[in-house]
Amino acid sequence: MENARLMDRPEDFKKLGINPDKVELWEGGLRNTDDIGNNEVWYFDGTFEDGSKVIIGFRPKTAAGMGEKGFSPNLNLDITRPNGTTTQEFAFATIENSSMSKEKCDVHFGPDYCTGNFKDFDVHVESTATLACDLHYHALTEPFRQATSEIALGDEGQYYYTDLCVPKCEVSGTLTYDGKKVEVKGQGYHDHQWMNISPFAAFHHWLWGRMYTEKYVVYIYDFVCSERFGFKKIPFFIVANNETGEILFETNGNVLVDTELVPMSVGKDFPKTSHYVFDNGDKKAVFNVKWNEILETRDTYGNAPADKQEAIARAKAQGISDMDKVVGGTKAMYDQAGIQPTYIRFFAEGGVTLTIDGKKESSEGHMIYEYNYIGKEDSRAGV
Repeated sequence: MENARLMDRPEDFKKLGINPDKVELWEGGLRNTDDIGNNEVWYFDGTFEDGSKVIIGFRPKTAAGMGEKGFSPNLNLDITRPNGTTTQEFAFATIENSSMSKEKCDVHFGPDYCTGNFKDFDVHVESTATLACDLHYHALTEPFRQATSEIALGDEGQYYYTDLCVPKCEVSGTLTYDGKKVEVKGQGYHDHQWMNISPFAAFHHWLWGRMYTEKYVVYIYDFVCSERFGFKKIPFFIVANNETGEILFETNGNVLVDTELVPMSVGKDFPKTSHYVFDNGDKKAVFNVKWNEILETRDTYGNAPADKQEAIARAKAQGISDMDKVVGGTKAMYDQAGIQPTYIRFFAEGGVTLTIDGKKESSEGHMIYEYNYIGKEDSRAGV
């Protein structure tokens, strides 16, 4: 029995109430409940002309809160200054002082909010300790979801993981850091995800990023499921016109991937180059990427406490008093689950060749992408 698939059949659209011909306003609204295991994120990022960068994520639940019923609204704001120094801060709100619309993207956590309609979004954060932002996003591409956007997992499809995005936006507004408010202008991205399973359980690895070239906008989210779900590859991939925002190519799932692996400091071999051939028959996209700089490395497994006692000692050193909650994050827990979570974010160069009606056009560019490598090394996983 197939236990991992993209929900892309006519009956799937009907079941989920989704229009197969267009993304509708309500799809940007709250999609989950406060049930155990559920979570969601409205994510925004931006890269600006002065060299600064921003990442913002609004979530109905904290990671710990996923194990309980009820909402625990929270957000993160990460600002990278032009000199490359990054500060990450969090803010928390009560559900009584929060609202999340089911009609559209309209999320308010206390005085902080993100709201929009897939054409324009406003993002405002003032509740973190020393950072703030007030940004306007104007979409330069159509919103995109691969089929229904839902990856169904489990023999009865009881688990799901999703992604709905606006791949390219014009971003303007202000960032506040180091006691000053700075005007910024640049480009950015928005996505909305909702799930009822941890990515640590759902996936062995993924490559996620987008590339902006002179001709095209390329978006890729190459999911490879965990061993539990048969290492099934489920790619999300489009090529859009960089001038009009029109989606020119969308994968039908028929893809071949070839990689050149190199050893990394986290103790695994990661792809140095990745060569994708998405072949729809009448249309074809060849996508290549090669990283030339490492921007961030997270050795979650290697840096985890060896066992619960070490985790408790670390928690006490950090001033955490509730020892009953110090279970996650230990190496023993990861070993029991059969995973070795590692993550690297790269700056890369690459390109895409698009063939439509026998006409072939190519365009090259740079991209930032992440390789979230959760599972152990396994030849069946197709890293």
